[in-house]
Amino acid sequence: MASNRTGLTRRSALAGGLGLLAMPAIAQSRRKITLVYGVPVIDSAADGFFASIPLGMGFYAEEGLDVEIQAVAGASAAVNLLVSGQAQFSTHGTGGLLSAASREVPIVGFCCQVPDAFTSVAVLKDGPIQRFEDLKGKVIGISAIGGAPTFTLNAVFRRLGWDPARDVEVIAVGSSLPALDALRRGRVQALIEWDSIFALFEFNGGAFRYFRPAPMPDIGFQHCSNVLTSTIDKDPALVASMARALARSVVAMAAAPPEELSKLHFKLFPASRPTTLSDADVLKVDGLRLAARKQFMRRQQRVFDRTEKLGDIADARVAAMRDLLFQGGELAQSLPVDRYFDKRFVEAMNQIDIPATISRAKAFRA
Repeated sequence: MASNRTGLTRRSALAGGLGLLAMPAIAQSRRKITLVYGVPVIDSAADGFFASIPLGMGFYAEEGLDVEIQAVAGASAAVNLLVSGQAQFSTHGTGGLLSAASREVPIVGFCCQVPDAFTSVAVLKDGPIQRFEDLKGKVIGISAIGGAPTFTLNAVFRRLGWDPARDVEVIAVGSSLPALDALRRGRVQALIEWDSIFALFEFNGGAFRYFRPAPMPDIGFQHCSNVLTSTIDKDPALVASMARALARSVVAMAAAPPEELSKLHFKLFPASRPTTLSDADVLKVDGLRLAARKQFMRRQQRVFDRTEKLGDIADARVAAMRDLLFQGGELAQSLPVDRYFDKRFVEAMNQIDIPATISRAKAFRA
């Protein structure tokens, strides 16, 4: 857990269907808020866009928020805390959001921080596999059977006309170094994992050839921050404040010196620091994980070129994730896109002073 207790100001602006709400920056006591993360450990600056950055750089405080972050085991646990009133916001992979919404839980996403799919299939770079199609008849290692990576693979197999029960074998190998060992020893010929896991493997000497066959590039909407629909109805200004703080954090993550972001993370979350590594190696591996995450956050388009909006997600990306999980039997029902993501806070997120936030981030030192 962590919270930030520095000085503060607050501006409140919520646009879209809610209209524009604005007030001058004034000194006031901060509102205590709980944000629950659907993973047990916040272990890298790759998660900084909701944790170390808005805490350590003061974005939550400047929106009048005193945020406590709780990490729990799984998106379902995070959703349960939200529904029970023990938290005001949750943040996690969108599979948990879509699953909850399909069961009539009144939860909706309002800020999508990772719009692109961050899973890939990898083989040894110096190995014989040159194309994804070469994996027919081979064994693919996956972190766990079930969930979005399994259904993503099945979608790829269907596109290729493969029978998943006959043309390829998929086995669970976990998401830590034994999975890399399984690939090196030939127990599996490929791995499907997410970005920061491959970064860890690269730090430990892995060299890979990556594949992202169709429809993988089209399945986005990977990480989102969420709220109850009743909170939007009762207190839209609160959601707008959180949305702006998260948007500023995405900008800062794109622009700040990576090593300073890693230093900030371990300063605020010291228990996540690997105890077996030197200070230099801690920063090296975390830098790899941070760089891996950034490549799926569309930072050039959203932050620097401004051709896409901060925190937004294309309807087609949401629909692709929904259809993937529904066809795999993970969703109780398929709902309209706006039941999963509420765009009314996108304008508020994009009214922040992006050039000033970039300058502040570039000058930041932990």
